[in-house]
Amino acid sequence: MVLLITTPPILAAVEALPTSSRTDLALPDVLNLNDPISHAQLIQIARYFRAQTSNPDIAASRERSLDALLRGTKVYIPPPPKKPEPSPEYLALKARLLAAAETDAYNCMTSSSLTPFSTSSSKTPAPNSIFTSSTPTLSALHDKTNNLSDKGGEEDQLTPSLVLNIFLSVLITGFSVYWALSSFRTPEMLVDVVAGVWGGGGRGGGGKGVSEAVKVLVSLGVALGVGVTEVMIYAIYLRKIEVAKGRERRLKERKVVVGSERVGGTGGVGEGGERVGDDGEKEEIWGRGVNGGLRRRVRERWEEKERDLKTEIHD
Repeated sequence: MVLLITTPPILAAVEALPTSSRTDLALPDVLNLNDPISHAQLIQIARYFRAQTSNPDIAASRERSLDALLRGTKVYIPPPPKKPEPSPEYLALKARLLAAAETDAYNCMTSSSLTPFSTSSSKTPAPNSIFTSSTPTLSALHDKTNNLSDKGGEEDQLTPSLVLNIFLSVLITGFSVYWALSSFRTPEMLVDVVAGVWGGGGRGGGGKGVSEAVKVLVSLGVALGVGVTEVMIYAIYLRKIEVAKGRERRLKERKVVVGSERVGGTGGVGEGGERVGDDGEKEEIWGRGVNGGLRRRVRERWEEKERDLKTEIHD
């Protein structure tokens, strides 16, 4: 069904129709200019007025023919739908990206050691240039491999060197115990205990008091004990690291900028030595951890400038 735009001739023809005819033709009760009307309804209106040509009350029947009604009208194009409201997830992601961009811009101003793509690993393939960010914080947000950083799983703790170290410790310990039992005289008390438990073997010298099976069993037990001990020690070490990282994440520190430079600004120093900006407010930054890297770099740069200034004054 083709929809057309209502023109003044069409509107006049519809207003000339009686109420009963409007209901029969399925016309709306209220019709305005530029409202949609179907081509089939225009045909029915033209047929109605053509059938009423014998009625002397309708003098302008020719002006209400189908050709006259279609003159000047256009195909009705509905307006585009309204833009949907942004979802909360979109707004949250937008806020994160804006905050990351501001953080990177501030880091670039306060430190010259940050270089583009400095946080990317050499083992990680370079992403597409379309999705590559020149700032570390935005790169970390876009990098899906860093999603586990909040859980302390940014790297695999079980490395091949660790496995090889434990394996060599177990192997060397087992062979050392077996060599000691075979090369040295077994203590009399140990011979009695092992012989009583094993149910065989007698006393003798030169390590001959116990059988080969007992030597292998003792060596294997000592080696396994060393392996279990190393695994437990390493697990305790990883647990302490995880607890320390969690405590560091929960710690929030308020950081105050001790010195800054503003090109063309008129900021001064307020009470307590804090830097005051143009609007009269103290310039403050927020971060995590005690003696954060950003705070330390700002202070070091400020102290270096102070020393250079004093040196120039003395000279």
